[in-house]
Amino acid sequence: MILTFPYYDPDGRHNQAFQRQLETLKSTFHEICMTAIPPTLQSNAEFVQYLEEQGCVVFHSAPNASFGEPSREALRLALVHATARQPIFFGYLDRILFALETEWRNSFLQDLETYQTADYVIFERSQMAWNAHPSNYREIEQMVSRMFELLWGQFIELSPGAFIMSYPTANTILSQSVSTSFAVWGEWILLAMKNGISVTARKVDWLMWEDPYWQHIEPDQLKRSRETSREETVKRIKWNVPLMLMLTEARFRDLKALTDGAP
Repeated sequence: MILTFPYYDPDGRHNQAFQRQLETLKSTFHEICMTAIPPTLQSNAEFVQYLEEQGCVVFHSAPNASFGEPSREALRLALVHATARQPIFFGYLDRILFALETEWRNSFLQDLETYQTADYVIFERSQMAWNAHPSNYREIEQMVSRMFELLWGQFIELSPGAFIMSYPTANTILSQSVSTSFAVWGEWILLAMKNGISVTARKVDWLMWEDPYWQHIEPDQLKRSRETSREETVKRIKWNVPLMLMLTEARFRDLKALTDGAP
């Protein structure tokens, strides 16, 4: 399996955990690929160089690239380094490291093994995981899921924490992805369905809210702070509005594939 992700960590918040878990990642994945976004390349340059020396494949993203482009470059990089039979795991670095550093390590690694032969797996947050997140995160993101359900009769998470894709799936999605916004991952799900690719939706506890771990703040305290923050709510709305509008695009009028919770 190939690991790939957009790499944004200008403050080096994840460096120590990344270094601790690097051997696990190297033993779990055939290649570790990432698209390093300019602030990370500039402010965390020494650690980026360390990762390259350790054999990680790092693409240096262009300045002023749209949000969607680093995700596409990461997927493109994985396809370059994968064989036609190798699956690709695509996720956020902070969530991957959080799972490996906590009690969710074994279930995370087991899910990688269980679902590696699937065409396309969406790892959704379980009810336990959602309950750990601030309520404004959950309510806004699930508005998008309810809109999808109104249009196509299914309730699925369109901003999931991670994916597994087969090589053909990744190649098909990459050839048709155009989103410039945070909606790019939701676009990939819609493109899979549009192309008749079987989509498996798997709810997992290892997608618990990771921010308290990285910020070293007591979870309930940080959760209350985010829930009462108008700025945080507005930010979440702005992130999700492009995805809401994407549901209305003519290219997604007829979606063929159904989601499935089985391995």
